[in-house]
Amino acid sequence: MIKAKMICDFNNPISVAYSKIALKTWEAVKNVEVERFQCYTPATINDAPFKINWGKYSSAGKYKTNRHEITPTEKACLTSMFHWWKHIADTGEQVIILEHDAYVTNPKKLMALVDEIEGKDLWCVGIAMECVSMSPSFARYCMSKWQTVNEMIDAGPMAELFTAFTEWTAMLDRFDGKKEKIEVKKLSSKAKRARLLWPTIHSKNKLGMSNRWKEALDGRKGLQNAPVTQCFYPKVDSTIEHSKKLGSIYEPTTYRQLHILEKLYERGS
Repeated sequence: MIKAKMICDFNNPISVAYSKIALKTWEAVKNVEVERFQCYTPATINDAPFKINWGKYSSAGKYKTNRHEITPTEKACLTSMFHWWKHIADTGEQVIILEHDAYVTNPKKLMALVDEIEGKDLWCVGIAMECVSMSPSFARYCMSKWQTVNEMIDAGPMAELFTAFTEWTAMLDRFDGKKEKIEVKKLSSKAKRARLLWPTIHSKNKLGMSNRWKEALDGRKGLQNAPVTQCFYPKVDSTIEHSKKLGSIYEPTTYRQLHILEKLYERGS
């Protein structure tokens, strides 16, 4: 049994409503125990027991020609995930971090991938960041990068993690895999070694799995269906404002991957 922490704002009825719907789909996943976690908000972000070196403007590709100042809400979202990334690094306990809309579409497939989680340095089984985990060794690398070296964070959680992973694998290669061999020896017999399980670039609910990030990203290795997506009710506002012009997650290619809800609240909508 592995623990999962679902990031939720208990003071936001939309966030709570999404989490209730999503939680029901996790009941069929017998090897994961889900618990909701009160997220950081713009009002509580300074209460986090760590400091993040924030950049002022986003480095995300969609903002290359349209400069975007990182908002307090965007900072709060990443801080909530960072809390659990740091937990993995500090304690060695590998947990799964869920967004409040993490909706399971294939419990059997998800359980099989959970059984293999120990062999992955970065494990992401949704279409974005709704369901992610990492190995303690990779988490410690990330914390040395962001907390000890104090490197700047100026992109979203998905971009920051993926960039860190490319650096991590380059480091392993430079040291001829010696560090990796030590980590592999610690794996249980059922764990299958592949550094990365990640959504492909094709936005078709597909994952790639490989020791090489390029092979995973373009689906050349380990291509399979994603067992988790995001549930979405189009008739109410989201809990975070997305730019519809600059690559909102609700653009057509991504929208087709979502589980569209007929209603969000238990009584009416």
